[in-house]
Amino acid sequence: MRMPNDITKKISQRAVEIARGLAPKKTGLGASRLIPSSEEGEIGIEIPPDVHYMLYQDQGTQPHIQWELAGKTIPIRNANGTINFRRATDSNIGQRKILSRNEKGQIIKSKLSWRHPGIKGTQFIERSLRQATSEWAQTTNGQEVIRMLDQSDAQELMDILKGRD
Repeated sequence: MRMPNDITKKISQRAVEIARGLAPKKTGLGASRLIPSSEEGEIGIEIPPDVHYMLYQDQGTQPHIQWELAGKTIPIRNANGTINFRRATDSNIGQRKILSRNEKGQIIKSKLSWRHPGIKGTQFIERSLRQATSEWAQTTNGQEVIRMLDQSDAQELMDILKGRD
């Protein structure tokens, strides 16, 4: 049984409204560009290519070495608000940097240069689709369900519900 297109369109539009509220925002551009996507039997939210980073915000990323920074000068903001500039090169990307040693000279703490720690996914898209579907189900009356079933391929079920054998 597939839900009719008018219902999936309505649920998808509501899901986008919810997602815009749940999405992480720095400027709000990414959240404002989300688009409802629906077909008969399917609901969804489309992320346009110009805000593809919203997919990373939603699903997260694994920690990784930032090889793409090679040859670039990167501004680094310090805790006190000042900015230092560092150059990422092929020779220093992914190299272990020693942060501290003990009195015997043994390494206590180190880190990899230009390693991104990853992003924890917020799953705002899935949560908004679930909430929109739940809202629709709670506000749907029996007549709308019967209309939906009438328009679906569940003719046998409709015959039973209407008392036709």
